[in-house]
Amino acid sequence: MRPELGLNDDIDEDIELAADTGQRFGAWPDSLKKLWRTDNLHRRRRELAFLNAIGLAWCIACLPLDYTAGPAAFDQGLVLRLGLVAPLYLLAIVAALYGGWCAQCWTTIAAIAAFVGVACYLGMHVVPEKMQEYVMASGLLLAMAVVVLPLRLPWLTLMVALSVAGLWGVWATMPGRGQDEFVLAVFISAISFVSLLLPLRTLRLKDRNFLYALRAQIASRRLMEANERLRALSDHDELTGLPNRRYLERVFDTVFEASLDAGTDLAVMMIDVDHFKKFNDTHGHVAGDRTLAQVARLLERDLAGEKRMVARFGGEEFIAVLEDTDEIAALALADKVRLAISKRPFRGSGRRRVSVTVSMGVALRTTADLSPTAMIERADAALYEAKEAGRNLVRLAGRRNGKPPIPVIPKSA
Repeated sequence: MRPELGLNDDIDEDIELAADTGQRFGAWPDSLKKLWRTDNLHRRRRELAFLNAIGLAWCIACLPLDYTAGPAAFDQGLVLRLGLVAPLYLLAIVAALYGGWCAQCWTTIAAIAAFVGVACYLGMHVVPEKMQEYVMASGLLLAMAVVVLPLRLPWLTLMVALSVAGLWGVWATMPGRGQDEFVLAVFISAISFVSLLLPLRTLRLKDRNFLYALRAQIASRRLMEANERLRALSDHDELTGLPNRRYLERVFDTVFEASLDAGTDLAVMMIDVDHFKKFNDTHGHVAGDRTLAQVARLLERDLAGEKRMVARFGGEEFIAVLEDTDEIAALALADKVRLAISKRPFRGSGRRRVSVTVSMGVALRTTADLSPTAMIERADAALYEAKEAGRNLVRLAGRRNGKPPIPVIPKSA
């Protein structure tokens, strides 16, 4: 089975039902049959083209047999084989490589039925003394085709029926036909239909293997999805849906090194919900959790994006990492978020609407920062300053008594 074969939840139940109940191909839903044809398309094209090429070669190889049978057999065999059978085989090869499913089946069946009909005609009408060789050769080809052709049983049955009908049509128009010719026609017909029993079990085994392969693919996909969910759970906070501290620190390490190498701006924000313990004591932990989730959505809306990440740092604290963000942009974003949260009404206990504020500390990468932890510590110190100054404020790390922070200098400098 090709690994790129697509499965989805809609067809999973059909696959499970077909595999568990041992459904035959004819009872499969259309979606599953389409999946089978898609999976077998390329392999079937190659097989049909190859087998029809062998049939074409066999058709041409029979010309020496016609020659040894006499001038009449050779003349008529040359016309019928090269004028009828060979073009049908060429058409079947083209259909196998480029045509649809029905075109592949019909052209292949037509080529084989024509081969059998021409062989029976030459043996029964042109050179009756060679009748047994010609008819037996056509019967052998038909039986081999039933066994090796990658067609479903209804198509194989149709191929045998048309070929046998051609055989009996030739027999019915044979002059001076007798018991021997009748017995030979019956024998070839019986052998041809009995040969249909051979691919019956093979097709069932192939169908069963196909279903088992699909089930294995479903199990593999579900395992991958479960692993992805576990990975997401391990990297994200369950309450807020934001990345958790562990994931943030892992990403921040990479971002910090990239900023250090490229000499680009990098900002970190520490955000803390003001008086959150008092909020929990007053309104309850359910309202507190709901408020944290709402604050997280606001932070994600205004701070998350390309080259930006917001995460829950722990408790009522959040952290944002902003790449390519200078002091002016960082402070503007921080104040925008602070105002948005302070103006939004939050639901407390019952139907009460309460206001919530946040304090924020901002740190820009400087030459003094040797690690992401150093930046976080400076942002946390700035957050503490904001709380000490009265809360619902933004403070920039390194700015004390109006003095600016240490400037950002590229690593290469």
